[in-house]
Formats: sequence, C-alpha cells, structure tokens
Amino acid sequence: MRLNLPSFGTNKALIEYLVANKSELIDLGKSEIKKFVDTPCHLVRDSGLVSKALSNNQDTDEVIYRTIVGNTYNWMDSHDDVHLNGVFGQSIKDKQGRIYHRHDHVNQLTAKVGKFSRVYEQVVNWTDVGVNKAGQTMALLGDSAIKKAYNQLIFDSYKDGEIDQHSVGMQYVKISLAVNDKENKEEFETWNKYIGLIGNQEKALDKGYFWAVKEAKLIEISCVTDGSNELTGMYNPPIGSVNIDPPASSQKSNSFLSHFLN
Repeated sequence: MRLNLPSFGTNKALIEYLVANKSELIDLGKSEIKKFVDTPCHLVRDSGLVSKALSNNQDTDEVIYRTIVGNTYNWMDSHDDVHLNGVFGQSIKDKQGRIYHRHDHVNQLTAKVGKFSRVYEQVVNWTDVGVNKAGQTMALLGDSAIKKAYNQLIFDSYKDGEIDQHSVGMQYVKISLAVNDKENKEEFETWNKYIGLIGNQEKALDKGYFWAVKEAKLIEISCVTDGSNELTGMYNPPIGSVNIDPPASSQKSNSFLSHFLN
C-alpha cells in the first residue's frame, strides 16, 4: 500500500509501527483506489526489461491488436504489495466487459486507448515477463484492440513498440501484513506462507515486510511511464513456452492457483 508513514530510526521500529497500526492502515488502503500516475505514458523510459510489442498480422492502419500485461503476481512492487495468484479473479467475473484500457489512470471517456476483448489471469514463465529466473508465476493479461481514433499519439507509440509499462486501477478487498519477525505470530505466519513464492525475494528480505494482497477489485488497466509493478510490458512469449490454458479451464493452472488461495 502506498502510505505516508512517519520516519523511523530502525527497520524494527517501522515494523512495530505497522503491526500496531495494521488494522487502521488496511482500512485506509481499502478506502482508496490504488493507481500509479507519473508522466504521460507516451513518454517512455528506457526499460531494462523485455518489451515485446511485436506486430500482429491482423493489424490495420486504424486498429492494432496487442496482449498487455496489466500486472505480474508474486512480485513485490513499489507500494510494498505482493499480488497473489487469483487476486482479480472474482472481479474479472463480475466486471467482464467493463474493464477499461486507458492511459495514465485518467477517469474520462476520452481517456480510452483500446477496447479489451478479454481480460484474464494466466500462468506464465518468469522469463516471459522479463525476469531471468526459472519457474512460473501468474499474470493479469488483456487482449486489446488499440484504436487510432481514440488517441493517435498513444496508438503510434504502441505500434512502434515504445510503450512497455502498464498499471492497474484497483481497490483492495482482502489484504494481510507479512512480517519477518517471529515475535509477531500472525504476521510471521503470513510471511512464511508467501515468501517462497515471491520472484524478487531479496527486496522483501531487505524490507522485512510486505503486504499480501489476496483479493482486489479491478477497475481499469492503463499504459503509464513507470508502473508500481515493472513487469507489465507486452505479452508475446515464444511459441510453446507456456503450453497451458487460462486458469479457468486448465487443471494444471487450477492446481497452481489452489496452492496459494485460502
């Protein structure tokens, strides 16, 4: 969660504050829509991750088709959140057809850049989202028809492969504090349950805590310059690299998912 916290002399003091005030902090987080806004998304930074904005043979001069990564799960982001597998599953079911592809989290009709034909969660390889790491995680993907008529500048940026970051507009539903301190039994249990799943464990170990986001409402996905989760480029894995269906229809994916859900 993005919090305005007091300054602390030690990390232990910070963790003690988070544990003592976690209920109030979680309530504050749930009351707001989480989003990341920086400079306009057509001003693209130089990403160290792979940008896979490859052309599609269905592209026309007016519409291009891309699969974007709205969020990669099991990754500690700049808000100290770790989105767990299936975090948006219920929301996708409830809102299918009403999840928007916008720019910069602008909540206006004129902020549309594309129209999603499908938004879904899928098991992916870490390497497919730009991490040099063996194994798999889960990602929020969106198949979008990006239209020139909506916003020509952003249309051209997508077409030229210049956009490599996205961010979700979301609202917390279920969230828990995880702390690497056995003196705090409940938070330490949460830490032990999820720390082994995190792709950038070194960040969590350095901070000594993270927020485990189990469920959230998905409102929209925006192109941005710097997302709170940097593993949010274009999704176009090598053929055969992930030979499974989306979780809703895949026994393997359901097994992968059920391992982490309560």
